Amino acid sequence: MDIEDCIVQIKEVFDGEPWYGTSILKVLENIPVEFWNQKAGKMSHSIAELVYHIIDWRSFVVEKLKNNTVYSIELNSEKDWRKQVSIVSQDQKKVIIKELNKTQELILEELDQKSDSWLNEFVLGKDYSNQYMINGLVQHDIYHLGQINMLYNMLK
Repeated sequence: MDIEDCIVQIKEVFDGEPWYGTSILKVLENIPVEFWNQKAGKMSHSIAELVYHIIDWRSFVVEKLKNNTVYSIELNSEKDWRKQVSIVSQDQKKVIIKELNKTQELILEELDQKSDSWLNEFVLGKDYSNQYMINGLVQHDIYHLGQINMLYNMLK
């Protein structure tokens, strides 16, 4: 895998045509705002909470791409899962999608400046490689996209 492969995968999952179905952006744009705060069954998060969680972990990747050694997210903390998230209007939905889009722009800008050898280096302040982090970003996006789709299908 090289940087270009990473960029292609990130783009495909985000707003392209992934082999498994619909991209994150297309899914979110098609879910009516009235479903964004609802929870179903034993699911502990709403669509809005899941989207903010995706944004926050993408922001983690941006910070690491910018060589921020100290930035971190503690699992199950407020940085990991925001509390009292509420998306109730179309304007608020547009704002959160714009914020998600911004993370995509920043990730792609930063990755575009990296060499292929950078993938084998360790993430600053962490004990795993940059390639592992980038693969994790793609997996994380897909995993939570699946949750979002499942939640929406349970609610509608």
